[in-house]
Amino acid sequence: MYLNSWTAWLLAQLKDELTFESQTKHEVEAQLPAQILAEHAVSTRKTHKLMYSQLQVVRFLLDFLDSAPCIQDASESAVRQEVAEAKQQWKTLKAEYQQQVERIKEAVPQMLLKLEKARNRAQLLEEALHRYQDKKREMEEKMRNVQKRHQKEQEALCEQQQQLEERVAELQDRLQMHRLELQCLQGELEEQERQACDWREKVQRISDFQCLLETLQGVKLISASESDLEVELTSHSQVVASTPHHLKLHLYWRDNGSVMLQSDSPFFLLSAVLPLGTCSTIKGIILELQHSYSQQAQLLAEIESLQSCFAIDWQQEKRMLSYLKPTSTWSLYLEPGYPASGGICLCSVKSQHGTVDVTSYKPPQERPSLQNWLEYLSTVDFSTPFLA
Repeated sequence: MYLNSWTAWLLAQLKDELTFESQTKHEVEAQLPAQILAEHAVSTRKTHKLMYSQLQVVRFLLDFLDSAPCIQDASESAVRQEVAEAKQQWKTLKAEYQQQVERIKEAVPQMLLKLEKARNRAQLLEEALHRYQDKKREMEEKMRNVQKRHQKEQEALCEQQQQLEERVAELQDRLQMHRLELQCLQGELEEQERQACDWREKVQRISDFQCLLETLQGVKLISASESDLEVELTSHSQVVASTPHHLKLHLYWRDNGSVMLQSDSPFFLLSAVLPLGTCSTIKGIILELQHSYSQQAQLLAEIESLQSCFAIDWQQEKRMLSYLKPTSTWSLYLEPGYPASGGICLCSVKSQHGTVDVTSYKPPQERPSLQNWLEYLSTVDFSTPFLA
């Protein structure tokens, strides 16, 4: 009897549960999303399976009681104990079911919040995916354009390379032709050089003759008689003076046939220029004098211009110039060819204190002229005695 009543009560509870489930199902489905409803349906299905298994146990017990006569003879206390145990198990199962239901109810809002966040994230991801796809399509389009442009550039480069190769081949052919022409021209050049060498020799002979004519043009006849001859030599090759330098010479014939020469310049000594008996004709004498004068004209002009400023004495034979100062005498040696090619060096210094070391005296110019030397020496003063 107790088992039947407990079974009826269990069936009533199951019926109420199913009724409540069917009443709230439509309301919940309208509010909850599909995923939550699916999870709830799975949980409900598990609960139903548990209750059905309990009912099967009860059914098995009832069938067993109906088929076993010995059970009817069992004591009422044993039946009550079994019913109490079954009820206790039922209560335990119901409590577990209620706990699971409460857990589901508590998890639903959190799941809904997570689902909303997941939807938002899914929307963001979908938007990002669309942007990525748009960007990808754009990049693919750009890549296609770049590939097309690169292909066009490659074609243009190939065409240019082909043109350059053709141009190089053409230039090589022209270079070979030019080499052959160069060889021919080199042969012609050698022939022209031989002809030019012959012409240079002819030009040199003509130049020598021209120099002779220019030298003779610098001779001016002033007066002439049976026993004497006066000429004036002119030099136009000097750089120290703006006007040409002139030198007058007198030639006297003696009874013995010799010639005596006189010069109006104290620095041009004829004995040093033309030794006696070296020339036998008037032409030879004049040419020799003109040649010697042309080499010394610049030096003579410079010495004559410096004579008005400095106390100097010129020794033509020794090419020594002495500079006289109140306390000392300086001797300068002018090398042959000065001022065109030769230089000047200080030979000796004589002072009242004795001989001076000449190596410590030199003008600051790199290649000093005679004027530079005299100006420099005019500033040197011996304030202390020197050792011989």
